[in-house]
Amino acid sequence: MDIARLYELQKIDTHLDKVRRRVAQIRQKLGEPQELLRARAAVDESAVELEQVRARQLDADLNARQLLERIRESEKRMMSGQVRNAKELEALQASIESMKRQRSQADDDALAALQRNEELQQLLAGQRAALSRLEGDWQTQSQALEQEELKYRRMYSQLKQQRQGMTERLDGAALALYSQLQERKAGVAVAAVQNGLCSACNVSLPTGVVSNARIVEGSPVYCPSCGRVLFAS
Repeated sequence: MDIARLYELQKIDTHLDKVRRRVAQIRQKLGEPQELLRARAAVDESAVELEQVRARQLDADLNARQLLERIRESEKRMMSGQVRNAKELEALQASIESMKRQRSQADDDALAALQRNEELQQLLAGQRAALSRLEGDWQTQSQALEQEELKYRRMYSQLKQQRQGMTERLDGAALALYSQLQERKAGVAVAAVQNGLCSACNVSLPTGVVSNARIVEGSPVYCPSCGRVLFAS
């Protein structure tokens, strides 16, 4: 069995796995960050409140003007001498006083809305500036991530071609053994011997095992600890 080629296949598969993981990480990062989403939500919230405040201010201004007109009309009627009944005059005077209180409240509401309008405009300007900076930074970062993803996808395609070429040079028995061990050993079927240790489990290997593993052709030699096929150059 050609253990050297199996080891080359293992290196390709390990590299493929790293590329897949990196592409998955990039795809996850390409989603808009929470900071940007929060900034956009804050702008939207402030913009909605600003529209509501402007509507309240307009309503209060209109209400105050309407009340002022009604007050003037009532005062004119009261001063005209057309109303002579004492109770009617008293009711008219009470109505005028009530409308004046309502107009005062409407003026207060309009002033409060105006102040809040100004506060929100300043707040919104700052939020939009911050959002613009975040969007600019994100655009730069996302472009870099997209370029990196493209690089890894090209790398992945090349590795797949290399893997295809490698599997074509291995016999069915070798590939079957490799696939079985991959499934059982977390994707690592072949481990290199490095300084007398198994590179997969880092256990020291007996000298005889290392010597047998150096025989390129022949029956596979397994790590006595983790059970992976050993390759010694």
